[in-house]
Amino acid sequence: MVAAAAGLLVLGACSTGRDASSPVPTLPTAPTTVGDVTTTTATPVNQTTPPRSPTTRPREPRVVDGVPQVTASPARGRIGDTVHIEGFGFTDAHWKAAGASLWLSGDVGDCALYASAQHSVRVTADGHLSGHFTVPARGECRQSDVGDAAVVAGSYRIVYACTACTVGKFEVTGSPLPSAKCRNVAFSPQSEDAASSIVATGLPCDKAETFVRRLGPMVSANGPARTELDGFQCVLTRHEEDPIPQGFYECTNGSIRITFVRS
Repeated sequence: MVAAAAGLLVLGACSTGRDASSPVPTLPTAPTTVGDVTTTTATPVNQTTPPRSPTTRPREPRVVDGVPQVTASPARGRIGDTVHIEGFGFTDAHWKAAGASLWLSGDVGDCALYASAQHSVRVTADGHLSGHFTVPARGECRQSDVGDAAVVAGSYRIVYACTACTVGKFEVTGSPLPSAKCRNVAFSPQSEDAASSIVATGLPCDKAETFVRRLGPMVSANGPARTELDGFQCVLTRHEEDPIPQGFYECTNGSIRITFVRS
């Protein structure tokens, strides 16, 4: 009788009712004893667990007084250095305005200095700000009769898009670039056809005079308003008629600056 029961159990264990050509992986469970016979049943193993979808969490913005902040790399440098900045959380529309300006701002004596910097900063649709700027040599004193002033060693605010929008900090090291008053450059025997009051910052006078000599025929007392030559951006800052027509020009290339009067 025991042998018959054992035979039935063995037969039941071998008859799975499934296609033998498609076995299903199994794991053993606890053994079961019937009479003198011990048998083990198996449970299917699921080998097709779907992988978890990767999750990317956005970078958390660093905020000071409600304004998102950038990190400057390097955090300190000399005039003319190139600095990388990056930050997150710049999602408001005003950060994404085309042609937004970037300044280094600080107090230099009685001057509330805002020095405009050439930059390649952009803000993506999701508020990621990144790009580079060049540490400027000079700036203008806001709400003051001082005029313009040199960027000197010290701590400055990084200001972007609006003059009240401080987004970071940067330290300028070293002394400002030296300036020199250079000789006048004549373009014809007529004494009025010349460039005078040439001041070069960060460039020897002989090179500044050579540049002005090449630029001179391209400009006059009346313009044009903007001119480019040899990497310099030249702007007509003002025009005067008395005692003779004169155009006041400022040419910049990174930290290098040349000013002169064209008559």
